[in-house]
Amino acid sequence: MRNNLVILLILLLRTASAQMTSVPSDLPIYPFIQYQSNRFELVHENPDYRILYSKFDSLLREGANQIRIVHIGGSHLQADIYTHRMRQDLQSFNPGMLGSRGFFFPYKIAQTNSPSNLWINYTGEWQTCKNTQPEPLLPLGISGITSVLVSPAGSLKIVASFDTIRHYDFNRVRLFCNVSADSCIPEVFPRHLVRKITVNEAGRFIQYDLAVYTDTLSLIINRSDTLNPFELYGISLDNDDPGVTYNTIGVNGAMLKSYLQCSLFSEQLKVLNPDWIILSIGTNEGNTRTFNEESYHSEYTHMISRIKAAVPDAALLLTVPNDSYLHKRYINHNTSVIRKVIYELARANNCAVWDFYSIMGGLNSAKSWYDSGLMAKDHIHFNKAGYLLKGDLFFNAFLNSWNDPSFNEQREEQRAKSKDQDLEDQAD
Repeated sequence: MRNNLVILLILLLRTASAQMTSVPSDLPIYPFIQYQSNRFELVHENPDYRILYSKFDSLLREGANQIRIVHIGGSHLQADIYTHRMRQDLQSFNPGMLGSRGFFFPYKIAQTNSPSNLWINYTGEWQTCKNTQPEPLLPLGISGITSVLVSPAGSLKIVASFDTIRHYDFNRVRLFCNVSADSCIPEVFPRHLVRKITVNEAGRFIQYDLAVYTDTLSLIINRSDTLNPFELYGISLDNDDPGVTYNTIGVNGAMLKSYLQCSLFSEQLKVLNPDWIILSIGTNEGNTRTFNEESYHSEYTHMISRIKAAVPDAALLLTVPNDSYLHKRYINHNTSVIRKVIYELARANNCAVWDFYSIMGGLNSAKSWYDSGLMAKDHIHFNKAGYLLKGDLFFNAFLNSWNDPSFNEQREEQRAKSKDQDLEDQAD
């Protein structure tokens, strides 16, 4: 793992307005990885990133704000390995600044693989609908998965501080579900933990404000209304601490069209209210011999438009998929076309790009990663070591871009203008 003292020193120097040209790290060296290119592209002159990075500056200097991130994708994200690495790195910016665990779906209920950093247990019989199905029979939220309780009662227990170096406690729970004013409200146990319950029908969630911080959620759900059974869309565990909340959303096999058919996507994205949205979608579209560039472009345009309509102030990052094989044996040329489309969309829609395809080595670099013990046999997914390396590269790309001297100058000018405006407002 990266030396946190080195990173802290870098950040403290940055806080003192030191101008640095690179961020040192102890990443392992592989000849096929293009480390010199590991940064976010198209962030310069991007007002959304000036605002986003200024929020990170403020978090370090003042320790008084929260930054919310939503990262959306497919199976690379459902396992939450490299994204959890990113979560922990961002939450280690400064001592005492953590943030919260944020939004997730309890995948165990859906009988699919779950992140190892959450402990989940449940009772009751549940049926699941996913956004990867051609015609989902249930409404879908931002998680892309809905599980409905079909037995008379069920329960759910989640331990947030599990298999992780961070302590994820919370004092606020949002249960995203098909709630209404006359619904039977699931109970949180022990009952004395709950200070206040708020029902939000528009956002389809129940908010439980807790009297104390805890790292364990226990829920009891009674299916009293057989005509309107309980539907679970996801859970968010939050607190009031300054720091970063990294919400990872992934469904195995998901494509752009998968999330576009989630009818509750926009409303629930508004509830999460992200400052930064990261889209990692394209691996599954490109895993075919009949890739349709026009359809991919159209669906991605629709996805970006939908996000901007819901949260217009959020900064967007589009990530280029990794190099991969078709059918475990054929070199995949689709990713280079996907890369071209992503850059076109980024320039047209004021988005930044993390070109992981080029950074990992470009065409047929999947073989090099596999031969080096970093990739699974399918030459699409990584093993744990590969995902952790990807997470470290992602975090270094963030630091390299956030710490770019020319970008720093723009942000300093923006801060100076903001201070002048504040003084004028105070004078008035």
